[in-house]
Order: sequence, then structure tokens, then C-alpha cells
Amino acid sequence: MKLKHELNDDERETLIELFHSYHDTILSEWLKVACISEDDPFRHEIMINGGHTIRLIVAYIEDPETQLVQQLTKKIAHERVKAKVGIGEFISNINLGRSIIYRVLEMTEAPKEAQLKYLLVVNDFFDLYMYHALTEYTRVKDSIIKNKSRFIQEMHSDRLSILGQVAASFAHEFRNPLTSIKGFIQMIESQTKTEETSAYFDIINHEMESLQEKITQFLYLSKMKGLDDQSETFSLDRIIKEMLDFLYPRFLDENINVHHDPFPQVKVYGVEGQIKQVLLNILNNAVEELSEVEGDRNVYVSLVEEESTQLTISNNGSMIPEHLLEDIFEPFISTKQLGTGLGLSVCKQIVEKHKGTINVRSSETETSFYLTFPKGD
Repeated sequence: MKLKHELNDDERETLIELFHSYHDTILSEWLKVACISEDDPFRHEIMINGGHTIRLIVAYIEDPETQLVQQLTKKIAHERVKAKVGIGEFISNINLGRSIIYRVLEMTEAPKEAQLKYLLVVNDFFDLYMYHALTEYTRVKDSIIKNKSRFIQEMHSDRLSILGQVAASFAHEFRNPLTSIKGFIQMIESQTKTEETSAYFDIINHEMESLQEKITQFLYLSKMKGLDDQSETFSLDRIIKEMLDFLYPRFLDENINVHHDPFPQVKVYGVEGQIKQVLLNILNNAVEELSEVEGDRNVYVSLVEEESTQLTISNNGSMIPEHLLEDIFEPFISTKQLGTGLGLSVCKQIVEKHKGTINVRSSETETSFYLTFPKGD
């Protein structure tokens, strides 16, 4: 690397001599501008760093090709990161050093024309100094952030793995007695149901169904297959219609308009009950979001078969906040005040188990879930 502003041999020697002569003056100005008193604990460190900077400038003037600038600025960048100095303060300190040396050079008896040349060379040095320092500072900071992110992700994965094991254990422990309780309730209902107790039994059965649904979600979350996980080829268009028909009373009750073109006949390979669960979760979420919307409430369903099967389910409910959008498929992330955050996580688990993908986009006017599946044989 060559100097942007060349000096002849005499000018170079004169400038080096000036730095030697004004060494103490530069440090004194440095301490004065930084408001460092004699008993300040950082005085010694600042004196050392100031001395390093002066020696670096001299080395640069002697040989612009020297690697010393790059080596020492890397060291300084590491020290500044370790001291938790922000990048703004780091840049400010470098520019402070630049301005102090400018000021001292202007105090010398060198002719104005020579001073201008010297200032330009010093400016070249500080440009190079700042480039290497900030490059290394940024690299070190990025490395720290990546390591922290990796550690957090590993901790998160470990916690989810443990949670999955615990969830599976509890789910299986609850499922058997729950099945027995449900059976006895149905037997009691058939023997004692009256017009007066009918509403009570309806509530009990509804809550039992809700408990069973949560258990199923926990089992999916733990990545454990159920007893009914028998894969086969089935019609995706048929089960979409079945889920829309199943939810029709809720759509009607919430004044929701469902829009879709005729569905093409599309086959996929997998577990029909699990794909129904995915559709039910997404459509239920749409109903719950739209129930808070004033005015028209719309759900749009589109099914296309190209290189893969593409299913899109959209609604004009509230926008998913941007800070949640990236992690919306993670367990326990929910836009609902009392939501468990399991529904969409379960959807992702199921879709990916079927070698598909699920993504979401959300704006102020529409939220859309995009599902893709391989074509069924």
C-alpha cells in the first residue's frame, strides 16, 4: 500500500522528528481534551494507548507497507470489545486522536505548506487505522453474537427435547384414565340424561374433547407417533371440503364468508387424520382472529397442483406482529392472550413429517399460510 499523499525523504524525516519532539505535547493534549486528572485510574492506560498511536504513525510514515498498523489495530479492537466499549465511542476516540494531532501539528513552526502536507499524511494514516480497527471490531462482535445465538439455540433445543419427553410421558399417563372417564360419562349420560342435565353433559363432553385434543397436540409435539399413524394415499381436496363442512356452523355463527374455486382432485401420501388436524388448527385460528374483526370477515382457500401440491389458507384478520412472525411456529409462541402456542407448532411438525413445508406471511390486510406437499402416487 502506498501513501495517498507522497513525501520526499527530507519531508518524511522532518515529520518523524516533529512527532518525536512533540510526543509529550500530544499526550498532554490528549489528557486535557479527555479531561483526565492525575489521579484518574485510566490515566496510565490512556498514556500507553496514546504512545502506541504515535509510534504507529511514525512507523506508517517510515513504511506505509508495514503490517504493524493492521496488527496493533486488531489488538486494540479486541481490547475495546473486551472493555465493552461501544462502536460509537470507539470511533469517537479514534477521531479525537486525529483532531489532537492536527492541533499539535498546527502548533509547530513548520511552514503552512508543509503543515498541510503533514496533515494529509496523518489523515491517510487515521483512515487506514479506522478501517482495520472497525473491521476487526465488527468481526469480533459478530463472532460473539453468533456464539451467543448458537448457545441460546442449543439451550432452547435441549429444553424442547426434555419438554417433548415429559409431554409424551404425561400425555400417555393422562390418555388412559381420560378414556375411561369419558366412557363412564357416556354410560351415565345414556342412563340419566334429562332435559335439565343435557346442557351439563354437553359442557362435560366438550371439555373432554378439548382435553383429548391437547393431549394429541402434546404427543405430536414430542414427535412420537400415535397408534393410528398408518400412512396411505388420500384425496387432499376431499378432506379440505370435509373440514370446511365441519366448521360451517362456526363460520355461520361468526358471519365468516369462505371463498374458494372448485378444488382439483389432488392426492397426497401420509396420515389423513394428521393432515385434518393441520387444516383444523389453521382454520380454527382464522375463525378466532376474525371474530374480533369489524366489517367483512373472509377466509380464502386455494388448492393448486403443479410440481408440488400447494395449499393456501388466508384470512383478513389482525396482522401477526412482526416480532412474533419469525418464531410463530415455535412451541409456546402465541398471538392469543390465553393460547398455549402449540397449534401451529404441531402443524409444522406434521407438515414436515409429511416432507412438506409451511410458511406464513402477514400484512395489515391479510394473513396467509402456505402449505406444500409432495404429489401422492
